[in-house]
Amino acid sequence: MAQRKQYNLNTKYGRGKAREQARYNYDNGTPEYRADIDNMKTIAWLVIIVIAIIVGAITYSVSGTAGLVKWLK
Repeated sequence: MAQRKQYNLNTKYGRGKAREQARYNYDNGTPEYRADIDNMKTIAWLVIIVIAIIVGAITYSVSGTAGLVKWLK
């Protein structure tokens, strides 16, 4: 990938430009590059879901159904 100008990520403009650059890199990347990014996204979502299930199970075991429903709202 061609490296573009680095923007200050502490500004709204810089974060927007970084997102734009990431989208450009993904859209114009090789199939292997896109597959790597997609695999990382899948793993991240799986980790988030597992953590949510664990927290839900702990909440259910401590507070019962009422606590779980309260946590889910």
